Amino acid sequence: MSASYETLMTLLQVRRSCREFAPHRLEEDVLASLEAAFAQAPQAGGDRHLACHFITDSARLHKLAEAGTQAFADFCDRIPSAFAREEMRQYGENFFWFGNAPALAVVTCRKPPAFLQAVMGDKAALPWGGDLSGAMAAFALLLAAQTLGLGACCLTGPLTVWREMETRLDIPKHDQLVLLVVIGYKKDSI
Repeated sequence: MSASYETLMTLLQVRRSCREFAPHRLEEDVLASLEAAFAQAPQAGGDRHLACHFITDSARLHKLAEAGTQAFADFCDRIPSAFAREEMRQYGENFFWFGNAPALAVVTCRKPPAFLQAVMGDKAALPWGGDLSGAMAAFALLLAAQTLGLGACCLTGPLTVWREMETRLDIPKHDQLVLLVVIGYKKDSI
């Protein structure tokens, strides 16, 4: 086995999701390195349908988490089945913990073109590959964060209230939210 493969395997073995961060902001050069890793991620169809925006303003992150928490509670209140409502509430207890994180990477993708939607309906996203591309880009961010001495955690739970999230994040109408990645210095690293 090559040294590069061994390095990759070590990186894959030590990388874990991180949910506790030191209260230190990410420096501009660190954010630039994360953006560069994102840009190198493969995308379905070879196109550049993805975008990644970093939110580092603590007040904005806190408000986004609060809005998501409230929207999720409202969503749960509308579930007719008491059993399903309670299960959903428990399922979502940890969706919006990112409010105190140093940075949130917001991964978006252009929506599938109208012709694909007309032909394939709600399955148009499959050949378009936005979700798949988002997953590959998130993995690039997770690995880059690890090599930079950062912790990270990929979040899809907040997408249960995607309309609220897209509105609060000012995502353009022709794009859709794919996932979020929380990034920061690990609590015990500084």
